[in-house]
Amino acid sequence: MSGHATNLRLKLPAICFLLQLFTIILFAVFVRYDQETSARLWHEELSHHNKSNRDNDFYFRYPSFQDVHTMIFIGFGFLMTFLKRYGFGSVAFNFLIAAFAIQWSTLIQGFFHSFHDGKIHIGIESQG
Repeated sequence: MSGHATNLRLKLPAICFLLQLFTIILFAVFVRYDQETSARLWHEELSHHNKSNRDNDFYFRYPSFQDVHTMIFIGFGFLMTFLKRYGFGSVAFNFLIAAFAIQWSTLIQGFFHSFHDGKIHIGIESQG
């Protein structure tokens, strides 16, 4: 039994490293930010078109983005701390799974919804 636990301690970081490396490569190859989400492009447009930061939809959507991520990372992780033996592990695994899920969902949503010219364009869609 102890050999199995040690084996898992070596395999999990290696698998996480490989998954993260794979995700980084996918982001580098496929992801491009649009005018609303790229800080560099937004500030270039500010100087050319007399716009202010208040015109960017990101500033209005960021508080809800922050609230949802606080629920995911802190709320769900600490929800499982009632387990006496696995309390701290549940928080760590929640952080790990949530981070991978957010990265993967960004890629998948881009493949399904905003895949143009061979690149995923990350942007903010207005609802009205």
